[in-house]
Amino acid sequence: MDLAILVILIVVVVIMFRDIKWVSYLIGILELFFRLLHYIGDNLGVAELNNLIDAYLPTSTFAVVGNYTTGAVYTVLSWVIVAFLCMFLYHTIRYFISKR
Repeated sequence: MDLAILVILIVVVVIMFRDIKWVSYLIGILELFFRLLHYIGDNLGVAELNNLIDAYLPTSTFAVVGNYTTGAVYTVLSWVIVAFLCMFLYHTIRYFISKR
């Protein structure tokens, strides 16, 4: 189910913005969101919250891809995610420098 939601989000972003740059923003934001929520759940000390986060949210976008693919397909898709994360980092740094 989480893969379907991720694909739907990517399609919506591509249709709305018509630029691949926005997909890199989406992947970067989702990666940060998943990792931050799991960090908060693990370190806050509330067992119910941690169980809820662990049950319903993946640990990262790599985990979403890893749940549904294996082997060479997983390797290719994980490198695609890495490329989008590099694009996200590039655009974020470029924005930071241009605002200076």
